[in-house]
Amino acid sequence: MERSDTIQSVERAFAVLRAIALHGASVPLALVAKETGLPKSTVSRLLSTMVGVGVVDRVSEGLYSIGPEMRAIVQPAVGVAELSAIARPYLRQMVDRVGEDAGLAVPDGHSVLYVGQVQGSHPVQVQDWTGQRFAAHTTAAGYVLLGGLEIEALDSFLAGDLEKATAATVVEPTLLKSLIQSAAAEGIAWTYEAWAEGINGAAAPIRDASGRIVAAINLYGPSYRFPGDADQEAIGRHLIEAAEMVSRHLGSGAP
Repeated sequence: MERSDTIQSVERAFAVLRAIALHGASVPLALVAKETGLPKSTVSRLLSTMVGVGVVDRVSEGLYSIGPEMRAIVQPAVGVAELSAIARPYLRQMVDRVGEDAGLAVPDGHSVLYVGQVQGSHPVQVQDWTGQRFAAHTTAAGYVLLGGLEIEALDSFLAGDLEKATAATVVEPTLLKSLIQSAAAEGIAWTYEAWAEGINGAAAPIRDASGRIVAAINLYGPSYRFPGDADQEAIGRHLIEAAEMVSRHLGSGAP
């Protein structure tokens, strides 16, 4: 009887994992219960236990995703759609904390591709750049992604044709390399009107289970307002915290 109960618990736990995996990130408890056919009380107990051991993560109250321990075991390749879904609550959190738009960027050759954006409520806003590509050396997100390259790959990039997007775009290889490596060491990158005139940006790296930088969380806003009188160190801490939370969902144990 005891063995039967144990097996049933394992079967139920896997049913819960399958239900969450099927629907991606931020899956509500009610949907897990519906998919598994289990009572909500049973699902709640299972989820509490699974959160405790890290195989499920509580994204927010009543919302769950596959946890870092499970991702570290299987190390799946996370697609852009799933990554966007995982990151979106944290982009919203950044907007609520800082007041400026937050975006998600992934590497695309020598460019960065913006795959998600949450806008703030300011009357004057930057445009939604979702789906657009920009040269990596012009954006804070690009600095972060370039900082994840092996030194030979970075040097190869810096030896290429680096065009100015604005008068403030840094294209001198030695200086640009120094800025990228400083951003990598500090875990935060800032650019000032290097991407577009009148736009400043900041970004922090997202890492997968192997520790590899796979994306960046980005904040950007009008240069007269961002960062303005705000505490840049506090903004950096918020960004790093959000990026680390997304990284945990991907199985990364440390920044």
